[in-house]
Amino acid sequence: MGIISALISMFGWGTADFLAAKATRKAGDILALFSMQIVGFLIALIYFFSRINTFDLSRLPKYLLLLAIIGFLQIIAYLAYYIGLKKGTVSLVAPVGASWGIVTAILSIIFLNEVLLGNQILAVILIAIGIILVSIDFGTFKSTKKVNLLIGIKEGIIAMLGWGVSMFLLVFTTDALGWFVPVLFFKIFGIGLLFLYMLKKRSFQKISITKPVILLLVPIGILDIVAFFTYSLGINSLNASMVAPVAASFPVVTIILARIFLKERLSIIQTIGVVGIIAGLVIISL
Repeated sequence: MGIISALISMFGWGTADFLAAKATRKAGDILALFSMQIVGFLIALIYFFSRINTFDLSRLPKYLLLLAIIGFLQIIAYLAYYIGLKKGTVSLVAPVGASWGIVTAILSIIFLNEVLLGNQILAVILIAIGIILVSIDFGTFKSTKKVNLLIGIKEGIIAMLGWGVSMFLLVFTTDALGWFVPVLFFKIFGIGLLFLYMLKKRSFQKISITKPVILLLVPIGILDIVAFFTYSLGINSLNASMVAPVAASFPVVTIILARIFLKERLSIIQTIGVVGIIAGLVIISL
């Protein structure tokens, strides 16, 4: 069940990210993110009230601060990631952001005493090398001898760290509250923080929603919340160090879709880097 849940998360996030790349270029990164979060939250809320008698909320107050921290980290990661998708190459930004799985796995090994195996060491090395190959502008490096990150990569790295730490913290809440309640409540905190951010930036004054944009935003929200549900369900039945890397292999789906519909092409070095990251994410879960 844990691996099946992780695979569903992989396909959900992978497809959602491809659609998000298109949505951010049509509607802007903040509007795309806010709309996606609202759609996902409404779906979660409907499920919550339909099954409210099955949830034990007696331990929830003890974990509210932790859920608020998870929500904050999630929104920071999403904002950075959506900005990266908007201005960078989807096939490069996606695998860097997706490397959150290795952050979660390493934290699980350090703090939860999960064992670091030989394949996990190999995976860490592959992902690290892959991130370097997809991140650095080697063309500029040859001429200037200066290391410059490609457009959107910095945001991808911020997303990787934010998601990695928050997904690790999610383990503690799912152990105590089950697979669903933590997702619902960190979404509440995240949306609240994003709403305050949009008020400060006066983003609502710039919103212009059209039918084509809505047709992109609604599926993104549905796919994203389903992926979160299945991920949370997965780590509730299997070690996070196994579930997280499989779910984080979602760039495979994103890259295939970007190659087919956005006609993105990568250099040989970038392709090797992407393959290295994805291979590492897969190997760590074996």
